Amino acid sequence: MKRNISSHILLAFMMAAMLALGYGCKNEAAVEEKAQAPAPEQSKPDAQESGVEPHAEAVTQVPEQPVDAEPAIFRDIVTRPMEKELGRDALETYAYLLFIQAILDEDEAAILEAAPHLEKSGAPAGVWLDGGVWLMSRKSPNSIVFLEQALKALPDDLSMNLLYAEALGEHGMADRGVDVMRGYLKRHPEALDARLELALLLVKAQQFEEAQKILSAISPKQRTSLVDYYQARALIGMDKKQDAIPYLRKAIREMPDFVDAMAELAFLYEQQGNLREARSIYEKLQKLHFSPQEVGLRLINLSLKLKQPEQALKYLKQGPDTLTFKLTAANMLLESRHYLQAESILKGIAGQHNAPPEVYLLLADLVYEQRHNLNMALSWLDRIPADKPGAERAMLLRIQLLAEAGKMEQALTTAETAATEYPALPEVAELRIRLLAREKKFADALVVARKAVEQWPDNTGLEFLLGSVLDENGEKKEALQVMEDIIRKQPDHYQALNYVGFTLAEENRDLQRALELLQKADALSPNQAYIVDSLAWALFRAGQGDEALRQIRRAIELGDNQDAAIWEHYGDIAVRQGKKDEARRAYRRAIELKPANVGNIRERLSRL
Repeated sequence: MKRNISSHILLAFMMAAMLALGYGCKNEAAVEEKAQAPAPEQSKPDAQESGVEPHAEAVTQVPEQPVDAEPAIFRDIVTRPMEKELGRDALETYAYLLFIQAILDEDEAAILEAAPHLEKSGAPAGVWLDGGVWLMSRKSPNSIVFLEQALKALPDDLSMNLLYAEALGEHGMADRGVDVMRGYLKRHPEALDARLELALLLVKAQQFEEAQKILSAISPKQRTSLVDYYQARALIGMDKKQDAIPYLRKAIREMPDFVDAMAELAFLYEQQGNLREARSIYEKLQKLHFSPQEVGLRLINLSLKLKQPEQALKYLKQGPDTLTFKLTAANMLLESRHYLQAESILKGIAGQHNAPPEVYLLLADLVYEQRHNLNMALSWLDRIPADKPGAERAMLLRIQLLAEAGKMEQALTTAETAATEYPALPEVAELRIRLLAREKKFADALVVARKAVEQWPDNTGLEFLLGSVLDENGEKKEALQVMEDIIRKQPDHYQALNYVGFTLAEENRDLQRALELLQKADALSPNQAYIVDSLAWALFRAGQGDEALRQIRRAIELGDNQDAAIWEHYGDIAVRQGKKDEARRAYRRAIELKPANVGNIRERLSRL
């Protein structure tokens, strides 16, 4: 909120203005003498004779004066001719008043306007520093502009150079800050603070080796906890984390409440798996009220990793009473499979006024996954009003839960309703396509998929679904064209790469391109069993039997052993390589999974 300039500042401004305009006395002695002389007595009419009440004395008429007559207060004051420019004292006052008014009004534009006046008036360093710190406290990029003006006035002021370099670093211009500090150190090579600032900026600029070199050169007498901390930061940047730990410990010994060093050390311990040491330091940070939400979540996470859910709940109660904190903690508990504790937290939030929709979504998903209670899950979703944020996600989850519960007709009906209510939501179209394909209603699925691709031509996910449905419907030529189109639009779409590569291998053509596409898909999404299977099949077709056998074995290790096609390919490749025992095992496993071509596989097995 803006505030008006205070009365004493206005008074000072008026006095400065009078001085600047040159008001003065004709004869100071005469004025002083006149001021000391007794005022002449004036005869007062008798109240009774005049018939005027005694209190009417205050409103006696003043003798009329000519209109142009000069007021008595100014008769002994003369003015000097108006000066073209303010004097130095007046200029200083004027500049400072502009500066103060800008701060009071929280007006960044005004403080930038005041800067040239401050420079011209020779304002002291303290004024510039106050302005720079104020702007930096607001995270304002104007701090850089203001401090550049300050450095024009005071180019060798250490504090000004440090603050300017820090401002550059804070706004993503650490390289420029490095140049500022290098220039200062050329003029003042012994300035320790400048060396420290340079090292910090080098760390921010990821020039860790040079920062380490500067900090290592600081003598033991000059070393402080800050030097040790910065050196640890440089070592961490050089991936020498173990070497950084002693410096952080030393910094904390010298400054027991050095929270930044403590947080860095705790995180290093956490990364190294030293969870108890990390938790001990985070507990100290918690007592020092350092970043309560982040530290609280770290403590909860560590306790869950140590399989101590009750301790995690204790930290939850000690943490900040914020929605973000509680929701994040609940998600951590869910990921750690502590479902009851997570449900308890979510229900507590749901019982509050205006709980966010995410709470009800999580509860619905949790209840169904853990207890398969569809009605209770849907009742949680019912709490999200249709006209409120989150209603779209609630509808999508409702469709998914109905489908998982085997209520396919109800799921499809709900999906059709969703398509009407949320026509701009591509996720609804995706769900409808998947549900229809799952029910083998490929003709209907293709209608929805073609319309969706037409509506969202840049959505390669929907286009891939169209290609997949075409493939399942036996329209493989068009499916391949769709997948090729996806690769043209999005060369890193690993699923389309896999489809095209496998199709080429299956058709035994353009095998070199097939291998290139599948190797790229494997690199983009490594250790996916179905992609590795496609790669093994392409290698097999290309006559690279040994590598094909190695890759198909990898596919078997990566998968869940439920894909009959992978076992079938394993058998075929093993036969080619003379591994009959492996082939028999592979074919038998494929037959157990009852694929459509089970008779063909039995025939191959019988020939072994």
